Amino acid sequence: MQPYIALALGLMDKGHQVAIAAPENFAAFVEGFGITFHPLYGNAEEGMNSAEGQSVLRSENTIKLMKYFFKVLFDIKVPLRKSYLEGFDKVDFIIANAATLQITCGIAEKQNKKLAVTYFMPPVVTTAEFPLADFDFLDFSWYNKLTYKLAYIFYWKFLKEETNEFRQELGLPVLRESLVDYLDRQKPLDIYCLSQALIPQPKDWSENHKITGFLSVPKQYRENHPFDKIPAALNDWLAAGEKPIYMGFGSNGIGNTEKFIAILNDILTKTNERILFCTCWGMFENLPVNKNLFVAKYVNHEVVLPKCKVGIFHGGAGTLAAMLRNNLPVIIISFYTDQPTWGKIIERMKLGVHIPVKKLNSDKLLSALTYVQTEEVKRNVTKIGQQIINENGLENAINEIEKYFNTNTDHLQLSKAII
Repeated sequence: MQPYIALALGLMDKGHQVAIAAPENFAAFVEGFGITFHPLYGNAEEGMNSAEGQSVLRSENTIKLMKYFFKVLFDIKVPLRKSYLEGFDKVDFIIANAATLQITCGIAEKQNKKLAVTYFMPPVVTTAEFPLADFDFLDFSWYNKLTYKLAYIFYWKFLKEETNEFRQELGLPVLRESLVDYLDRQKPLDIYCLSQALIPQPKDWSENHKITGFLSVPKQYRENHPFDKIPAALNDWLAAGEKPIYMGFGSNGIGNTEKFIAILNDILTKTNERILFCTCWGMFENLPVNKNLFVAKYVNHEVVLPKCKVGIFHGGAGTLAAMLRNNLPVIIISFYTDQPTWGKIIERMKLGVHIPVKKLNSDKLLSALTYVQTEEVKRNVTKIGQQIINENGLENAINEIEKYFNTNTDHLQLSKAII
């Protein structure tokens, strides 16, 4: 959510009116920044922590996790689509998350509104320069292009029925070609909110595809938000010893909590490391009690990470950006989607270690902790972190959005639709 908050605040600072549309459980967080909020139907955290969600998470099976994610969306599709329509009725332009295209592109077409698309994953735009993520078995021109074409075929096969069903509800013609090809002909602005220090922009992309840099909430916008304050108990614990290891897995949820508790116990028993453990969406019980362990549900990365020395997390792009900006070597415990790809990238660049969750055990994590604290890794992280800061990703993204929407009017209203 924080990258979209950064984008909203940056646009508001330029005089635009902005609303964020997101699952209803994010309302207080968004409104705390003074941003208009439109609730989308559903509560993502409740879905992951349901009995079925926990069962799927325990399997640690990437395909099952992705199927469950889309099943949850499919089950609530009627009220979810209605909540999108109600939000988009109020705005002039739409900035959508790429994961919502089967809904947002239809609404944009029906309402004749311009659409820009944001991505927080490695690029899915065809290029000869590198293959699609997770198809990096080979690396030469025709193979690289082929990997994208094959992915588009599977993507459309998966979403064709849902996309066309909604288009018919809206009174739009059924798509005979894939959604990717259909959108590509319209050339919407595609913004990859990633650092070119990690993934350089391909030279063979068309002008509507941009890698702008990571988005972060500038300090001046965070100072009055209650989430930007470190709780007194945590502040005291941080001040009472050496910099800790940060460990947290965001919105993934953790099914096999016993495995993670056993690993935590091993680290605390076999080392003198201090650990700040964030449960986030995980449902943990019987966590160890130890002076070197502090447990919180959520913390603000921007104020806490500067006080930590290593980051152990799931590999989400936003958290990765926060880690590197704050010079933390990383250990990515990947679960699904783009997380394994970010893991491969940080290993290749010697910024940390990647361990797929299914292969995670205490010995591997302890070995990774030793490696990431070497001087070589620390130097690499510091260098990349400074490059990310110097990119001015937020400014770059706003410039591209204003140029695309031709925002020379006095009363432009933008909306970001987020899932």
